[in-house]
Amino acid sequence: MTAPGGIALAFELIIFDCDGTLVDSVASISRVCNLAMAELGLPGDRPSSEVGKVVGLSLPVAAQVLMPDLSPELHGRWVVLYKEHYRRLADAGALRDQLFPGVRETLTALRDGGRRLAMATGKSMRGVERTLKEHRLEGLFEAIKTADCAPSKPHPGMIELILAETGVEASRALMVGDTDFDLLMARHAGVKSCAVSWGSHDRARLAAALPDYWIEAMEQLIL
Repeated sequence: MTAPGGIALAFELIIFDCDGTLVDSVASISRVCNLAMAELGLPGDRPSSEVGKVVGLSLPVAAQVLMPDLSPELHGRWVVLYKEHYRRLADAGALRDQLFPGVRETLTALRDGGRRLAMATGKSMRGVERTLKEHRLEGLFEAIKTADCAPSKPHPGMIELILAETGVEASRALMVGDTDFDLLMARHAGVKSCAVSWGSHDRARLAAALPDYWIEAMEQLIL
């Protein structure tokens, strides 16, 4: 189904993914991913198109998908290295991710129009807090659930926690994301889903997850 204008207005709660949906961060994630791989003695040249396929998963699960032949111990070591490199580069201002067009304006308009906003992301809470501060989005999301507090997508745990915290019925919530992990998480939690066309997964992969809505620009949520 192609999204008619203003689809978000039919819902009380709009839940957003972060990387690939709100923030154009795949290149930075790929850079950090490859630095961690190289430090483990692995080829550090995975393209963004490959790394993008796991964006949205928690780091331990992403490690298993990207490096299926490694031992659990090396997966754990990669996760530690990833976090260390990300923190170092972010603190140095070397990761200059941008919001996708229309994100700030749409989030503000949704809030000002009475919609409640939440976030479900594979990032850590520390990473989310850094992102919100960097892009001046603090205070917009009343509930934020991360890989720190729930199983990795597409498990419905993050959305279930958000619904419990906000008291919103599943039928009144919409999940907006750029990966089939987001869309399947929504389906498992019993909420409607909206696929965005500009993120990590291509249209064919998103279509296979049967989103309820599509948008080609963030503003379509409110126009």
